[in-house]
Amino acid sequence: MENQILINVTFNETRVAVMESGSVAELYIERKSTPRIVGNIYKGKVGKVVPGMQAAFIDIGINKSGFISVEDVQEESLYEFFLEKGEEAVQDFSKQQNNLIQDILREGQYVLVQVLKESVGGKGAKLSSYIAIPGKYLVLLGTIDIVGISRKIEEAEERDRLTELLNKIKPEGVGLIARTASSGISEEELEYDMKELLSIWEKVKKSNEEINGPSLIYEEPRLYLKAARDFVSNGMNKILVDSEEAYKEIKDFLKINFPDSIADVQLYNDTESLFAKYGVEKDIKKIFNKKVWLKSGGHIIIDEAEGLTVVDVNTGRYKSGKGQEDTIYNINVEAALEIVRQIRLRNLVGIIVIDFIDIKNRQLREDVYEQFVEALKYDRARSVVHEMSSFGVIQMTRQRLRESILKELAEPCFFCDGIGYLKSLDTISYEIIRDIRKRIAKKSATKIKVIANELVIKSLQDTEKDNLQQLEDQFVIKIEYQPTDGKTEKYKIVSE
Repeated sequence: MENQILINVTFNETRVAVMESGSVAELYIERKSTPRIVGNIYKGKVGKVVPGMQAAFIDIGINKSGFISVEDVQEESLYEFFLEKGEEAVQDFSKQQNNLIQDILREGQYVLVQVLKESVGGKGAKLSSYIAIPGKYLVLLGTIDIVGISRKIEEAEERDRLTELLNKIKPEGVGLIARTASSGISEEELEYDMKELLSIWEKVKKSNEEINGPSLIYEEPRLYLKAARDFVSNGMNKILVDSEEAYKEIKDFLKINFPDSIADVQLYNDTESLFAKYGVEKDIKKIFNKKVWLKSGGHIIIDEAEGLTVVDVNTGRYKSGKGQEDTIYNINVEAALEIVRQIRLRNLVGIIVIDFIDIKNRQLREDVYEQFVEALKYDRARSVVHEMSSFGVIQMTRQRLRESILKELAEPCFFCDGIGYLKSLDTISYEIIRDIRKRIAKKSATKIKVIANELVIKSLQDTEKDNLQQLEDQFVIKIEYQPTDGKTEKYKIVSE
């Protein structure tokens, strides 16, 4: 089946599914309630500078201040700061190698910043003063004078050609990075793209000078336009969209920005919903499951924690193979490919630890590792993957630009307070008995009333009847029960 982009648009939500060989490879969601700001450029005002963290908080005109780390502050900001203090200070600055945030920024200072990462877990957005504006074939770096080539362009001859072209067309004072889509593109097309980006950069600088106070200066396109720009640039040539308004916008956008594109944009208007027809809704529902079944009968367990995801591979019902080693190898290979798909689909980020079934044969281990790394080449997010250990463990890190899809779609469980588990009825029963003992030991009560979920009360009366009777006899009290339909972990004990 062909690769394509599916775009589902409603009045309050846009969802983009990237389909590869008939399966969902990547999923993007944008809601009006939580608009995306990655890539946006703001005029910001420095708030609190925190030397202990080597970071500063920046007011960018939205409800939560962003933060910037010392390594993300462009040297020009530091230069301008020292320039105010005299030429001697500038000379001292030029000798510095390890700059401190308190020497770079001061409270009340205005800085031009770009959002690198969305607000995550209550933290403000991560910012940088290194401004990067993406185009069709190039990325313009407004404050760094360098030339770079996408790592995904691997042919040495093409890398050399692009490096030579970019050095030829690049104006002084800015940088250019060749995107993957620039491979094979002519000098004229690259230069035209660069001029378009320079025009945007000039408007950004002008707005920065004219606007007073923290404010949005440049906004990334809507999700469906950004998807069209990024994925059509990378060879995805079919787009299905179920909104007539979005369909027209995408057509106009591609006509202006990609006049030579052969992308086939179609308006989807069948009675069955777009995501249901192509199986996307089913895959979205599966994101909530920790267990993912493999076609062979094996399965993987995906457990997301804060900043860390652990993936465990299990044989399950899988028994195919000439022997035990062959069976383990086959399940590991199948799991490796599915894990990469799940990493992309769920947008698993940060540290990821994958525990494959242990293989004693070193060559087979290396083969599983190579297939895993090869599958990751199709992932647009940057990853660093360590070699598989002798115990069958792969450790990797994956670029975090936004929260995982599960965290976008879910919220902490109000029953278990987000830990992922509920206390057993036995555990709750023992807690209640301990609380009763504590209460009656301190107070001269004649009656204790237990107000709890009916399942908890039933458990108490069925399994702890003798223990409770012993308490009644020992302390000469009466224990009564009042069932509720509340949470199993919530109970109340009243003394009378």
